[in-house]
Amino acid sequence: MARGAPLLIVAFAILLAVSPLAGADRCLLPISDADVYGPGQKAIVAWNGNIERLILSTDLYASADTKVIEILPLPSQPTVEMGRFESFQAVQQLMIANAPGAPGKGPTGLEITFHEKIGAHDITVVKVTSIDDLVRFALDYAKKMDIGVLPAINRDTTGILEDYLSRGFEYWVFDLVDIYSTTRSIEPIAYEFHSSSLYYPLKISATAKGRVNVTLYLITTWQISETEIPGKMRLARYQPIEQVIQFQISPNDLTTIDPALSGLFLVADGPAAWFTAAKYDGDLSDLDFDLEIPRQSVTCRSIAVRTDRAEYKIGDSVKIDVDFTHLLPDCAEIEVLHSHEVRIQVRTVDGSEIQSWTWRTESDLAETVVWRTSEAGSYVISASAWWDGSRLEVEDQTTITVLSSTLLLPPYVVYPDFVQWRVYGVTIAVICILIGVGVAYLLLRSKSREESRVQQHGRQKTG
Repeated sequence: MARGAPLLIVAFAILLAVSPLAGADRCLLPISDADVYGPGQKAIVAWNGNIERLILSTDLYASADTKVIEILPLPSQPTVEMGRFESFQAVQQLMIANAPGAPGKGPTGLEITFHEKIGAHDITVVKVTSIDDLVRFALDYAKKMDIGVLPAINRDTTGILEDYLSRGFEYWVFDLVDIYSTTRSIEPIAYEFHSSSLYYPLKISATAKGRVNVTLYLITTWQISETEIPGKMRLARYQPIEQVIQFQISPNDLTTIDPALSGLFLVADGPAAWFTAAKYDGDLSDLDFDLEIPRQSVTCRSIAVRTDRAEYKIGDSVKIDVDFTHLLPDCAEIEVLHSHEVRIQVRTVDGSEIQSWTWRTESDLAETVVWRTSEAGSYVISASAWWDGSRLEVEDQTTITVLSSTLLLPPYVVYPDFVQWRVYGVTIAVICILIGVGVAYLLLRSKSREESRVQQHGRQKTG
């Protein structure tokens, strides 16, 4: 951790959360390289595929008593509340219990969306999309809060901030914290916000200098693999056997860590989520990445659409079946208050919608609808599921062909209806005449043969 004068950014308040009993941990033997009581940055990052909850704390020290401003970029407006030191103690106990051998972008401008004093933290959340507005606010904020020496925002710092803005990060948390010349634990803060990925900002820490040890305790609905995390990070391991720290946790475990987590992961019984510890150990200047694991890693839903056949004629009825699976095996339920909108659409190949159907469900769904064809052509029939009707989860589609049910006139062009009817009438009349002539011919030929046979029979008798 950097020492000395006030800093604009100090690893954005995701530092070590030490137990109030930390003074008694010097006799503890570390059981892993992700021990809660070791120095460095630590955070609990829980993501259910839609909502992320960050529980952050700080061990800060400087060469003299001073103040620092910590900045945290987030993808959406967060709720902010006091966290608990016990959350990190609960994580430590879970790692021990599961150790091997152990029992069991918007318009330009700036808007202040939140400001509150929480323990040692004076927190302000601003919504901003302009680098000029962001830098101006940071300098004004430092002056208003009587920081003393204003933070120096150099070209490297501006470049990092601009990178977050260009990726759509509009919400910025300014956390004013008093730090002291002796290391002290600051009350944890919990942020909860919508996110399309498991997200933890690391790149912004590169504005400081020195080395850092970052340990993240990740809680997800699926089992994270080492290939999903950035290359400069690794999964933490139990020592000395080098076994990855990863295991399933129960609803009760979630409540022990943080009662609010039980509302993010809901299951009737059995495991509720996966716990994974991940680490980065190196220079702050090498933090040129964020931890972002996108939603497509989560495959907990499926949808399929079918028709009774592939070809139809005009006027036929197309039977369409859709099957939506709300939760695949080995997946945990997510967030209590939500629904899924299942849609069926019939479209032309150029994308024009012909007809659609919609259902809301909180579980599996199987439906059958019927669409009556009216024009020849190719049609795309798609089925999709949308989280709360706003975000696509899964989709499937099939294509059918509708053939004309009438004869086409050479050279296969479309004539006006009255012309078609006249031509069809003449064609039918000609066909009827030809059939009549054929029948008459056959009857006359049959009669002629019969008369010839009678005459021949008479001659034979005379002779």
